[in-house]
Amino acid sequence: MAGRITVGEKLPFFLYDTPYSAQNRLRDLLAAKSPLVLLFMANFGHPITRTFANRYAETFGALRDGALALVVRSRADKLARSIGPDTLPYPLMCDADGVLYDYLDIPQSASPLMTYSLEAWRILRDAKKQGFRAAKGASYQLPLTLILDRDGTVLFCHYGASLTDVPEDCASIQSLLEELDLTPDVPELAREALRQAFAETAPRARRAAVLDRDPSGEFLPPEVIREYGAPDLAETSVIDLFDDPYEDD
Repeated sequence: MAGRITVGEKLPFFLYDTPYSAQNRLRDLLAAKSPLVLLFMANFGHPITRTFANRYAETFGALRDGALALVVRSRADKLARSIGPDTLPYPLMCDADGVLYDYLDIPQSASPLMTYSLEAWRILRDAKKQGFRAAKGASYQLPLTLILDRDGTVLFCHYGASLTDVPEDCASIQSLLEELDLTPDVPELAREALRQAFAETAPRARRAAVLDRDPSGEFLPPEVIREYGAPDLAETSVIDLFDDPYEDD
């Protein structure tokens, strides 16, 4: 694709792998529920990606009027060792070779000063205290947020200016859908009742986080769930796979 995708254009239907299933169809995902918020971030082993993946999992109940999928530059077969079908409440698409990233012209940068935000600096500072070290000379993958209609038409497009320039959580995604008038017509009283219900039940209904914290507040790595008897994703993937610039757990 020559240049960045824009509102009104169509994203071609493609096949994708997750850590727990191979050769899924984007067409089926869009048909199941739309609009679809498609978020492109860096490798899943990157602290910023893991932080936002955790936030989206914890607040997923706030997303009432659309679907969510997260795209990462990671190998599905490596992530399969620790991420099962019940770990995340949304699909985790794996594009280690960056086929979609190249097609959509999502930029990378070699300069942290050009890609860091205050939040990115804080997340990476905490991660370094716990032993995270980025590979020398690695590029910094910037994010992309798309909202797609049922037929793959782009309804919203935002190329991130920093590593954390994506919706903060699923409540922010829901607000974005409402601002763009991409939600069903629901009376305001009913909408407020839904918000109140979520506020009361979310703390009890949270799913297991991708990242957790110990009592001191520090991040802990995700618990290894089990290894799944899925097809060899490295062999069946339509998107070629390669070793990531950051190490996946």
